[in-house]
Amino acid sequence: MIIENAQFMQIYRSREVGQSYITSIATTLRATLHAMWLIIRIRPQVIFCNGPGTCIPLCASAFLLKVLGLGWSSIFYIESIARVKKLSLSGLLLYKLRMADQFFVQWPQLQQKYPRAQYAGRLM
Repeated sequence: MIIENAQFMQIYRSREVGQSYITSIATTLRATLHAMWLIIRIRPQVIFCNGPGTCIPLCASAFLLKVLGLGWSSIFYIESIARVKKLSLSGLLLYKLRMADQFFVQWPQLQQKYPRAQYAGRLM
């Protein structure tokens, strides 16, 4: 399949692996401001994410716009298949803050522990 109108953009990470939590405050703020700009510019109808360092700023930006009545994005979060017993930090934040419109897990025991999650088997 060839996609002629595809665009690729750099999305800043909130925190690099091994980065201290103190310095990650500034990088998270930068990533969130950039994500807000991207969300406003692109206006995605759907955001699919699975938890890397780019996930929270994008979802938080889309969620904030939705809360303010300016949003147009549905957020679908798919927790990593590697997460068998507990959610990742990104997953936990999106679950607890109720930012995702749909929240999927790939293990039945996670759905039992987090009842608002939907178990759909192996997705990714």
